[in-house]
Amino acid sequence: MFQFFRGQLGFSYIGVMITLVIAAIGMQGAAVMWQQQTQRANEALLLEIGEAYRLAIGRYYESTPQPVKQYPRMLEELVEDKRFPVLKRHLRKRYPDPFSAKQAMRLVVRDGRIVGVHSQSLLEPIRSAGYQEFQSGFHGAKHYREWQFVYEPNTLADLEVAWVSR
Repeated sequence: MFQFFRGQLGFSYIGVMITLVIAAIGMQGAAVMWQQQTQRANEALLLEIGEAYRLAIGRYYESTPQPVKQYPRMLEELVEDKRFPVLKRHLRKRYPDPFSAKQAMRLVVRDGRIVGVHSQSLLEPIRSAGYQEFQSGFHGAKHYREWQFVYEPNTLADLEVAWVSR
């Protein structure tokens, strides 16, 4: 009777090992899908935050009280515009980079003034088509840091229409 049990001792071990291998492969696939889903969510958030910054910069620029329009020097000026007797807010708060929550969005600066923002991420974008007209520079971008949300004068009305129509 001992001989019968000795011949089957290795079979259970092999069965457990096969089950573990199958479980590991399944978990690896789930991890890849979870990572892609997280990247897609961060990508959508980056588009939303970037547009919020671009619109805020545009509102700041267009509401300049002097005849010569000016961009903000600091992001804080978008949150609290003190150029008027009554405090004006173009942006609710400063938003972090969705891909690195501990870091702020990088600034695009011209002549010492902020004209836009961009992410610091070196990840390759998942989305490759379906951008708005004012996001035409996003096509073919190799990294998210190439997605620059820059306000160009005389486009604020177009931006607001596109932002509201989403």
